[in-house]
Amino acid sequence: MLAYLEGIIKERQNGEMIVLVGSAGQGFVGYQVKTPDHPRYETLIPGDRAAVHVYSHVREDAFDLYGFLGSFEKNLFTTLLSVSGVGPKMALALLSHTDDGNLIEMILSEDKAGLTSISGVGKKTAERMILELKDGIQKKIESGILRGRSAKDRASTGQAAGATAEGAIDRGSKLFIEAYLALQGLGFKEIQAKQMVEAAFKKELKLERVEDVVKFALQGGA
Repeated sequence: MLAYLEGIIKERQNGEMIVLVGSAGQGFVGYQVKTPDHPRYETLIPGDRAAVHVYSHVREDAFDLYGFLGSFEKNLFTTLLSVSGVGPKMALALLSHTDDGNLIEMILSEDKAGLTSISGVGKKTAERMILELKDGIQKKIESGILRGRSAKDRASTGQAAGATAEGAIDRGSKLFIEAYLALQGLGFKEIQAKQMVEAAFKKELKLERVEDVVKFALQGGA
C-alpha cells in the first residue's frame, strides 16, 4: 500500500491533483490523489514540489489515493473511517469543510449542529461519530497521534499561530492560508504569494494576525 508520496504537482483542481514521482532520466509516474477541497490546500501549486501522506483505498473496481498535508490529518481521516456509515467520501467531505483541529473540537464538544451542517452528515451519523470517537480521539491526542484544536493549543503554549511545535512553518494553518489568500487578493500570483508568506514566517515566527503577516510579507520579511 502507498503511504507517502513526494514529487512535482502536475495538475490540481477541485480536490484532486496529479503528483509526478521519478526523474527526467528514468521517467515519471503520475499518481492521481484526492485531497480535501479546502482553502488550506491552495498552497499546493502546479509546478511546485509536494509531500503528501497517503491513504490507499482499494475496491474491486478502483484503487483510490487520498492525500493529506500532514500525518495528523491522515490519522484523523482513518479514524473517521472506523465509524459505521462513514466511508472515504464522507470523511473527505468532513475535512473539506474544516481543518482537523476544528473537526476534533466539534466531536469532543459534542457539537451536533456543527457536524450536521456538513453536507451528507445527518443527525444519526453525527451522534455515532460523537459516541464512537470521542473517547478514542482524546486518547490519541494524549498519545500524540492526533492534535487538538490548533489555535487553542498554540494560545495556551504561547506558540505562534503559523508555526508548528518544532518551530517550522505550518502551511496548513488558518493564519498562513488567510495571509496567502489576502496577498492573492492584492494581485500577487499564487506562487509569489506563497513565497512571500513563507519569507515572513521564516524571518519572524511570532506573527499572529493576518494583517501583520501581510504587512511583513509586503516588506519582504525585513
